[in-house]
Amino acid sequence: MIQLVNELTSKGYKKGKSLFGAPYDFRYAPGPRASKVAVEYQKDLKFLIEHAYTTNNKEPVVLVSHSMGCLWTLYFLNQQPMEWRHKFVAHFVTIAAPWGGVVEQMMTFASGNPEGVPFVNPLVIRKEQRSSESNLWLLPVSWTYGLRPLVITSSRSYTAADMEEFLNDIGYPEGVAPYRSRIPHLTEVLQAPKVPITLIYGFGVPTAETLNYDSKGFDYIPKIEMGDGDGTVNVCSLTAVISDWKNTQGQSLDVIAFPEKGHMKILQDKEALEVIVNTILNARPQQQLVV
Repeated sequence: MIQLVNELTSKGYKKGKSLFGAPYDFRYAPGPRASKVAVEYQKDLKFLIEHAYTTNNKEPVVLVSHSMGCLWTLYFLNQQPMEWRHKFVAHFVTIAAPWGGVVEQMMTFASGNPEGVPFVNPLVIRKEQRSSESNLWLLPVSWTYGLRPLVITSSRSYTAADMEEFLNDIGYPEGVAPYRSRIPHLTEVLQAPKVPITLIYGFGVPTAETLNYDSKGFDYIPKIEMGDGDGTVNVCSLTAVISDWKNTQGQSLDVIAFPEKGHMKILQDKEALEVIVNTILNARPQQQLVV
């Protein structure tokens, strides 16, 4: 987010005074049976928000998140009392959020994903990628993807509703128990947090939509059929919460979509950055919401 930070500092924001970072450890996820790392992060984030509020004349804060950070922040907000949210949070800006999971993540578990890094054998990093519990959080969910095939093999196909069978069949049965016990709590209902939200995403970039594995099995990179999205997150996931949140009483929601802006490019593109910065600058302390 360095370009966004630079833009904000050029507008008068000061690091450590009115501009704060809240990085998290990607390997962990919140929710039931969360690790100490994830639990402590939630506590630290709450303290940071309250600190920013207190040291800036009790001005409610604007939260800005990108990608999985949006899921973390949404989960955090929905754990706080409504009175706390209304007092401390003026606006929540989400950028490229994978609300309903990512098809590409199934390849990460099945055959490893070098994520564009050259000369990296995906099988070498597959075990490490499987060990990150947050990667389970990013698997596609059926309320977003329905029952359409996402992975196709010579013997069967897998939908978002078949995730436990998929994890078992790719040779990762130890992933089934944590998926079953932890992930539904994080993904089944993405409750509107009832703080003003601006949802920003890109589309029109070829994005993995179906993974075809032939008879050689899951130790090989699949043939990938592309669809719409931001190059990482499928468009159905980027937009998954819009309809529900627009119809939620007390939820203010603005949506801004950028054609041909990739998952990371959206944080570097001049046009997108200008909109993101203006959204932050124009945020106002929220009015009393109907709960």
